[in-house]
Amino acid sequence: MRKVPGVTAVRVSLNEGLTTLDFNQGNTVTLAQLRTMLKNSGFVSREARLEAVGSATADGQGLVLTVSGTGEKFALLAGGTTRTAFEALKGRTRAGPVAVQLKGTASAPDGKMPSLVLDTLQ
Repeated sequence: MRKVPGVTAVRVSLNEGLTTLDFNQGNTVTLAQLRTMLKNSGFVSREARLEAVGSATADGQGLVLTVSGTGEKFALLAGGTTRTAFEALKGRTRAGPVAVQLKGTASAPDGKMPSLVLDTLQ
């Protein structure tokens, strides 16, 4: 994983089944690419904790985050403590894309757009 462009640090805990990657700002690697690399290395990827910057837009069924630099898209879902901020963001996207910085847990069901359950939203 250290050879992935933009990776500045890698921490692995086999006991916890956890890999932590730090990226430089402006990296262009996508979560889908990372999942493929992990799979090709013999590991299974379930959920991922993300910090991302991008734009949120309404798509008729909900909100979609487009990550700056990569164009990767995630369906945005409200987490337990972000419901009020999430609803406010939905209202703001009616006028067009809204710049956001957020943290959350991403999952990628087979054949579907990956989703991101928000922990924090700015």
